[in-house]
Amino acid sequence: MNSKKQFLIILTFFSIGTAIAQSTDDLFNILIQKGLIKQTEADSIRANYAINQQAKPKDKTFQIDLQIKNRFEYRDGYGSIPTDATVPAAFVNQRSRLNFSYQHGDAFNTVLSLQDARVWGSHDPRGLDGTIQLFEGYVEPFITPNFSIRIGRQRIVLDNQRLFAENEWRVNANAHDAINFRYYKGKISLELIGAFNQTSERIFGTDYSPNQLSLTPANATPSAWTNYKTLAVSYVKYEFTPKFTATSIVAADGYQSKTNSEKTVWRLTYGGRLEYTYGNWYATTSGYIQSGRNNTEKSLKAWYVQPEIKFNKTNSISIRLGAEIMSGDNGTIGNVDHNFVPLYGVAHRFNGFLDLFTKFPADLNNAGLVNPYLYLTKVISPKWEVSSNSHLFYTQKTAILTPNQKLSKFMGYEHDLVIGYKPNNYTHVETGFAFALPTETMTAIKKSGDAGKIPTWFYVQLKFTPRIFKTVFN
Repeated sequence: MNSKKQFLIILTFFSIGTAIAQSTDDLFNILIQKGLIKQTEADSIRANYAINQQAKPKDKTFQIDLQIKNRFEYRDGYGSIPTDATVPAAFVNQRSRLNFSYQHGDAFNTVLSLQDARVWGSHDPRGLDGTIQLFEGYVEPFITPNFSIRIGRQRIVLDNQRLFAENEWRVNANAHDAINFRYYKGKISLELIGAFNQTSERIFGTDYSPNQLSLTPANATPSAWTNYKTLAVSYVKYEFTPKFTATSIVAADGYQSKTNSEKTVWRLTYGGRLEYTYGNWYATTSGYIQSGRNNTEKSLKAWYVQPEIKFNKTNSISIRLGAEIMSGDNGTIGNVDHNFVPLYGVAHRFNGFLDLFTKFPADLNNAGLVNPYLYLTKVISPKWEVSSNSHLFYTQKTAILTPNQKLSKFMGYEHDLVIGYKPNNYTHVETGFAFALPTETMTAIKKSGDAGKIPTWFYVQLKFTPRIFKTVFN
């Protein structure tokens, strides 16, 4: 085929393709009819194109994942100690989540996650109010094979999730609007995260008033909620050997001053965790310090430690023994606040399933927390698992709520029992029961409840997470 004919073919392809958008076969038929190419030449072009397409690596992936999670709960002391005047609560909550993800070779990936999270009956199914929300929505271009920038709404899950967690137990979970510089190569993992929040697209100023946008589950009236205005996080994990790793987290979260909308009050949290594995044994310890100022602009000097040792025999038994200690005051805050706040982490998996202590430091009445724990997990079969968890609760400081009321440090005991069943890799059925034995100290600390009552809680949960579509192409 001479160069003139090749030029005419290309020109004809372009003009006809853009003008009438015919299929490839239609274009070839037109070219053959016009005598620009022969049938054998068209077949040769088709064959070469097919060979080239087959030779290309399939480096693009598109998949759709579904998550339906329903949980029935019976509460008679969940989060709060009951009294003679209280009556049990019961309800079903549901999370329906649809995840779309696309990986474009080594160039970028993007995730879009939509969810409906609510309690059965909380919304009129005949109404027009939408309940779908964006859980995640981000793009992540790769600058190099090991360095990427994740931009948009995303989960921030760091280390053991004590400071930054997705809060999977919570029906609506948790995500952040942020930018995340990520570097993962070999023994080192690095993330640098930044966020800046505003209530709306303002003309002047940076006043941040998130309570103006928050609605109750019935979408009736605004309700207050708090959130940081600015966030900066550094996360580094380094594997010195296959047995020994170290993690560092430095986080600065800034809240808007209550007296000046253009002033930011900064809280700094810094520390890390060491992990060591030897055979079936695992030991770890973590420690953090908080400084700066709290949300009332008082000086902040607080600390946190968590030592733990674990024995784990794969597909058999796991035993975890440890303690979580958060500094506090003696029930009141002076000029310096000594109450540690575990930032945006999860409390459910650390301080008992009854969630008696989730709002820090309010749930501890500024007295701190000492929580020794023992977790026992037994794998009965590939499908069945049983966990039995025990917690002791003490205040870190001796709480003095009034001049004549000096409380004992011991707040009580909690026990959690969980049975899990996985018939396949996308279905998980779980049921659990928890109770606590509170003392007078706990009811005084929480400012409610009857120490003679036993808080109880029961749940049954079905989690269905199939991958409904996946394709790999070039």
